[in-house]
Amino acid sequence: MSSVACCVLLALCVGAVASVFPNVAWGVSSGAQEQQDAGDQDGSQAEPEAQEPSALNAEGNTINDGQVSDNSFLYDAAIADLAGADSYYDKQTVQVRGEAVGEAIRLTGGEKGFSWVTLRDGDSGSSVSVVMANSDVQKIDMFGAYGKTGSRLRVQGVYNLACEEHEGESDIHAAAVTVEEAGFAHPDRFVARDFAPGAIAVVMGLFLMALFFYARERAR
Repeated sequence: MSSVACCVLLALCVGAVASVFPNVAWGVSSGAQEQQDAGDQDGSQAEPEAQEPSALNAEGNTINDGQVSDNSFLYDAAIADLAGADSYYDKQTVQVRGEAVGEAIRLTGGEKGFSWVTLRDGDSGSSVSVVMANSDVQKIDMFGAYGKTGSRLRVQGVYNLACEEHEGESDIHAAAVTVEEAGFAHPDRFVARDFAPGAIAVVMGLFLMALFFYARERAR
């Protein structure tokens, strides 16, 4: 058989093997091919994750789902922000969270059925006055004071930078009041070990004073 015939026969054999085992014919194993295909798919699926986050998904961006389409918005505001607020917050619907402290003060005059309640932010120490219905005041089981932690409230309402109805005071006219955490009492307890450092210091001082007088008497 001539060399040309041998080459033709060899080419036909290689073609037949390639048609039966396409992944093996060119030295690429089926496992490597599957890994490559999986890598291509993973790469195509990973591309959407690299997109920048939307502003609507930003942390703290909360919008009331039941909000009507008007010019008012529900801002999840901190009491500290309202304490130093400017005209931007005036007449806006806000939502705040804080501890009810002090006591409820009933409004007199033409506003019967309403009371003042002070909400305090435990982190900043800032506070804001809230005008709410007496029915909402009854939800408060405890007001914050010495040895007491008041009920934690979530209040939604309109913030007034200088309320015309209440002599220019900054306040919130509550539309909805919810108790998130009940209040509780934590009276002071006597813990002996807290006084141990002071007691040790007193004993050491008495010992040193006695040692001083003893050394002075010996020196005479």
